[in-house]
Amino acid sequence: MSRPSRLMRQRGSAMIEFAVVGPVLTLFGLASVQYGLMFFNKNHLNHAAFMAARAGSVQQADPDRVRTAFVRALTPIYGGGSNTAELAASFARAQADVGSFSRIEILNPTRESFDDWSTAELEDKYGKRAIPNAQLTAKDPAQIGPSSGQSIQDANLLKLRVTYGYQPQVPLMGLIYRKYLAWLDPGTDAFNSSLIAQGRIPMVAQATVQMHSDALEPADPVSSPGGGNNGSPTDPGEPPTVDTPPPDCGTIGCSTPIVPQLPGGNEGEGGGTEPPAPCDPSSDPSCAAPDPCLPLL
Repeated sequence: MSRPSRLMRQRGSAMIEFAVVGPVLTLFGLASVQYGLMFFNKNHLNHAAFMAARAGSVQQADPDRVRTAFVRALTPIYGGGSNTAELAASFARAQADVGSFSRIEILNPTRESFDDWSTAELEDKYGKRAIPNAQLTAKDPAQIGPSSGQSIQDANLLKLRVTYGYQPQVPLMGLIYRKYLAWLDPGTDAFNSSLIAQGRIPMVAQATVQMHSDALEPADPVSSPGGGNNGSPTDPGEPPTVDTPPPDCGTIGCSTPIVPQLPGGNEGEGGGTEPPAPCDPSSDPSCAAPDPCLPLL
């Protein structure tokens, strides 16, 4: 009789174990799927940034051409297509998303590059300042511009930095990423902070290619005067960090904060009631201070 009774006592243990371990395994599974999707999208973003830089290198670093090439290269992850209509629809989705949640910066050539290397002949030709691309091998690389700290060969490098807001697709993961990215955000980049606030994950890709045409000065070029660190390599130090405590999460997705319980069963912040008022020994004898000679239990 002892053996059947022991089996009866063990009935339902597997369900209890699953109730404890199941949510944890589910969370890890969802996180793995989301990480795989992010890895795929980051690889595609790197490719799109390179395609945008390549288009700009042969089209005079025109920001509009760069953006169009970037959107075209991202079209496959917005659905792609097997005919013209499907491709046009995917391109339109990519264009709308990139227009709202991406930033493309031309880091080089800079305003100072055009100050040093633009020529009056090309300015008359194009109607704006331009850096010549012809016969670079015949020009002295040791000649450094005083404003930019660059040679003409350096000024003929097109460098792009693309910041793209990726939208998590896996359920629950978007809430977790948004909460913890907001906690870790140092607030040094307003665009990154706005992406996080909208539930997007900022991804950054950079690409540098050799110009194959005369670079035209954009409407608002980046300014970077002189040689970096005055020409001497310097440790940039650690990136900015935050020292605020992590968010209080009452649920896995951090959708509900933890409500602390105060003595007497009253809820703390967000719960509602105030803590009990201190009692007055003059009106309530039970509130008298304990005898200091008695041990505290």
